[in-house]
Amino acid sequence: MSESNPWDYHPHLQREAIIAVAGLIAQGRSDALIRHDETIGDDGWTLGCKAFQYARFQILKAAETEGFAWLSIMDSSKQFIFKIGEVPVRFYRGEADEPSDRTLRQTFSELNQLSFVFGNESGAGLAYRFAIETDFDGAITSIKFVGLRGESPVFCWDVPYMEAVSLPVATPATEGVDLPKPEVRVPGADQDTKAKPA
Repeated sequence: MSESNPWDYHPHLQREAIIAVAGLIAQGRSDALIRHDETIGDDGWTLGCKAFQYARFQILKAAETEGFAWLSIMDSSKQFIFKIGEVPVRFYRGEADEPSDRTLRQTFSELNQLSFVFGNESGAGLAYRFAIETDFDGAITSIKFVGLRGESPVFCWDVPYMEAVSLPVATPATEGVDLPKPEVRVPGADQDTKAKPA
């Protein structure tokens, strides 16, 4: 495996962009862990589903946000493919150097985009993936950006991500409500006056 960096394979795979996407994925998994509750039936499977969906949501939301002009969505379905610049990318939970068959699989649209973007360059034909490595509790231990050819990683870059990325939330302002002045009295004062004979 090469010691090279992602941007050696394509100029759109910039360090800052990769770190930002890793932060979005980490935020999604963090949100899933916070909401994980085994007392109501959550298990590893539900955690995995929620972590994928929440990370997908973070990326979808970011793609519509100012400051992420380089991020776009190629396939918003559960097959989820997004692009950094013009390069199609996906993410999976697992070891960077042991991708599953599902991780290695490339869709027709992904392959078509790759041939358009790369032509005959060294990065052509690689499957670009974020590998999310976790501990036994599901917390992230590392995020790696890998270029896979066949079953082998051609390069594997350790992403120095930040755990939480906050996107600006546009919440509409609500109008205030006028309330009457509160009635102030001593508790039990009404009972004392009623109890005394006239």
